[in-house]
Amino acid sequence: MRALIAWLRFILVILSMAMLIIAVSLFYFISLNFIRNYMRRLWSRCLLASVGARINIVGCNLKDIDLKNTLLVSNHISWLDTVIMLRLCYLCYIGKIEMLKWPLLNMIIKAGGTIFIDRKNKRQIFEINQHVADLLKNGATVGLYPEGTTSDGRQVLPFKAPILEAARIAGSKVIPVVLSYRKEDDQLATEVSFSKVSWFTTVMNTLYLKNLVVNVTILPPVNAADFASRDVLSEYLYNQISSNYPIN
Repeated sequence: MRALIAWLRFILVILSMAMLIIAVSLFYFISLNFIRNYMRRLWSRCLLASVGARINIVGCNLKDIDLKNTLLVSNHISWLDTVIMLRLCYLCYIGKIEMLKWPLLNMIIKAGGTIFIDRKNKRQIFEINQHVADLLKNGATVGLYPEGTTSDGRQVLPFKAPILEAARIAGSKVIPVVLSYRKEDDQLATEVSFSKVSWFTTVMNTLYLKNLVVNVTILPPVNAADFASRDVLSEYLYNQISSNYPIN
């Protein structure tokens, strides 16, 4: 029965992705960003419903925060992370260029308005920092996974600092966000992890789960300009997120 439910969910996930691609394409040439943003958030709701996941949000209320010129920083575990963040608010993400090679999942990533970077190209990182800083200064909300990869869900990996320079250049607010996936017995749902498994395996492992709960903890915002360097900011964010991440 679980296998049948998982395959039915897989079909619904595909249909949800197709809905977003069609909707965004329809409004691509029209200057109606709010409609595209609304469609992305509607899509995120549909996809999470298709997966059978329930979100539990605690901490600061993003509705009470002006999200213009804001960088949201979170730990990275699952292919659902970006979907969940789009459920909270509209934002574009900074992601590694290798993600374009992921079948199926690259559709989700592109639809989210991801800014792709080649972390091995130091010159491009400088250019991306300038580009992201300009977006932030113009009122954008940007998301970042400073771990640079997905963890197995049992811990938060060390943060990489370079892209955080964009927030310092733009004088942005930075909001740490903690993501944690739990099964119905309240144990960590490591099945959702994209670490060391294929895209299809992690998707199907997720869809097999029953009563998946995603705990989202939104920590108080800080001003990037208050930190002496991006490394100091990175250390602060890592300590905040890792200390609030449940490991049991």
